[in-house]
Amino acid sequence: MELQATAISVHGPHASMLDATSVQVADHQVVLLTGYPGPGHVAAALGLSGRLKPDTGMVRLDGNPDLALLRRRVAAVDAPGITEPDDALPVQTVVGEELAIAGRKAGRKAVLAWLDEQGVAEHAGKRFEHLPVDVRTRLLAELTVARPDVQVVILTMPDRHGGDPHAWFALGRELAGRGYGVIITCADASARLLDVKAAQMGSTDQPDPVQVAAIAPVAPLEAVEDVEADVEEEEA
Repeated sequence: MELQATAISVHGPHASMLDATSVQVADHQVVLLTGYPGPGHVAAALGLSGRLKPDTGMVRLDGNPDLALLRRRVAAVDAPGITEPDDALPVQTVVGEELAIAGRKAGRKAVLAWLDEQGVAEHAGKRFEHLPVDVRTRLLAELTVARPDVQVVILTMPDRHGGDPHAWFALGRELAGRGYGVIITCADASARLLDVKAAQMGSTDQPDPVQVAAIAPVAPLEAVEDVEADVEEEEA
């Protein structure tokens, strides 16, 4: 599988939201796509996932530019104002809605069982905004890949919530290890902190994606610290 965007741009009502940007990712790969915090991140996520037709350029999945195919196979996670959940809702409500979208059982028992499998059942009754930052990002990512058709995951500005960038980068690597293509949009400062060569919004000449070896399935939320430790070891 390969997702390829060639010189895509998005024009806003008064100014450009996303200047011509090329980026590509395949299964078992992670790409950091950096840019100034703002609407460019949402425009990139929506353009790459087929939810917005770029004003210039084209996005293809395995050579196919069909927007319906992109919408099925490419998912924008936690995009501000688009796919982010209502922070006032209880966690179990958000999880139930997402499981229903994924075609899975979404009754109270099923939701609590799913949360228990993820190791976060204690958060079920909390407002979504009260989740720890790392748990929030991982929970939304796991709900996204619960959809059977998803092949590419776009984590949209996870650094806007604060926390340690190493945690969401470890999550991205883990998802890639499980066979997904992963794009993470973030600020330049986050990429510098991670010391990872990043693709740039507004550029068509990009570095190669990070290649990740296949990993055995893990218990999603409980494995964060182990994966993060592995990443730090590799960097050392």
